[in-house]
Amino acid sequence: MKRFPLGPLSILVIYFGLVLQIAAAQTQTTTTTATQDPQAVSVLQQSVVAMGTTTPSDSTATGTITTVAGSLTENGTVTILTRGADQTSEQIQTPHGSTIVYSQGQASEISGAASTPLSMELTQTSQCPYFPLPLIASALNNPDTGYKYIGLESLNGVSVQHVQIWNSYASVPQMQALSEFTVADLWLDAASYLPTRLSYTHRVAGGSEPRITVDVYYSNYQNMGGAFYPLSILKSFNGTPSVSITIQRVAFNTGLTNQEFPVQ
Repeated sequence: MKRFPLGPLSILVIYFGLVLQIAAAQTQTTTTTATQDPQAVSVLQQSVVAMGTTTPSDSTATGTITTVAGSLTENGTVTILTRGADQTSEQIQTPHGSTIVYSQGQASEISGAASTPLSMELTQTSQCPYFPLPLIASALNNPDTGYKYIGLESLNGVSVQHVQIWNSYASVPQMQALSEFTVADLWLDAASYLPTRLSYTHRVAGGSEPRITVDVYYSNYQNMGGAFYPLSILKSFNGTPSVSITIQRVAFNTGLTNQEFPVQ
């Protein structure tokens, strides 16, 4: 086949076409932002103030736990660690208990001497939810967090503010497929702004993987020497009560380090 050399006009057309494509791609990357409802942001900011104004550098909570899985009921103890706004460790000491560690976007499950990294999809909902202050602070500290104010509702006869949050990954285009796994709903007491319920969906992967609806209920908040901590916590899976926790002791700012949050 005979090839014809490109003329000056053809070269200019190709050049400007490439320039327009690059400019469009750059515009799409730099102008993508998270949807941030000011009313939702305001409600969450007031919740942080109500719980303690600032997030403790770390926290250690211990208490008793009862887990129910089908016909199997187990009793034991639980230790909940947090460090900053993005490191948590949930240690369940029961015959079939394990530890879930979340650290800066990675998570692992530790059972005995074995540590198994969790999938990226499951990691999105693996930050321990039992101490809501660092959980909400983590969302507010992330510029990619999206917020939506759902409205004023009633929960167990109490007036609550319903807010929805998610990580849009707006600044990380290659991670945006994970955004759907991060959606969470929060209900906060309309008078005290303390969280009363958190709901989200556990999914190991996309596609046809099962969806497990998780509901966490908080009550009996007490000022434990610097922040309000819920001493009674209930968790259900797909509407079935599965975990009951009674917090007995809480300590803040004890100097926890990265070594307490090992992830693979």
